Amino acid sequence: MKKIGLIFNGVWSHYAFAKATKYREMYELLYVHDLTADKLGEVDALVIPFQSNHKIIAEKQNLVYDFLAQGKKVFVEGDSSANWLDARWEDRPVNNYWWVKDPTKPPVSDTDYDHPIYRGLTPRQAFWHYHGVYTRIPGHAQVIQTNVDGEFITWETTHYGGHLLATTLDPIVEHGIQQITHLDNYCDRLTEWLIGIRPEGDFVIDQADYGVAF
Repeated sequence: MKKIGLIFNGVWSHYAFAKATKYREMYELLYVHDLTADKLGEVDALVIPFQSNHKIIAEKQNLVYDFLAQGKKVFVEGDSSANWLDARWEDRPVNNYWWVKDPTKPPVSDTDYDHPIYRGLTPRQAFWHYHGVYTRIPGHAQVIQTNVDGEFITWETTHYGGHLLATTLDPIVEHGIQQITHLDNYCDRLTEWLIGIRPEGDFVIDQADYGVAF
């Protein structure tokens, strides 16, 4: 089976996601400090989740761009303020209560539902909250989501040889902690976009992965 490398720096939600029964056959944790070209050669796509160590990733950015040059896919979520991307990130307040005040008016105002990840999703499945915006993206990028102020939330480019998709959403972290329980809709489509396989079944935490004995 094809594998997705998930960059890991000890964040438990990353671990919980990659080890959940639904995803563990498809995701391989790659410790960021040990990231090498050989390790990337063992996976077919790459995910850099929210709360990653972008200082170290910036030091290893040539590995990421070499991976893209092979025609592979890289998904970057959440904070990328280390600025190893050709884009400008700015923090914004996280709005967790928009759906309580008025669920018909999400802070994200426009989504390209023709993109494979977003195709078939409802607005609630395609957006929950964001952790900042891109105020500048590459001129060759395709805009997928913007907020009500026209700032960039999700964008994609094939300029580097493969597909680089960046978003200020945080599906891996939120699904890993199971705080937003409907994110399997997004994460399943993300997985399918990355390696062509749609996960099946329920998101289950295997206690044996955490040293819990019965």
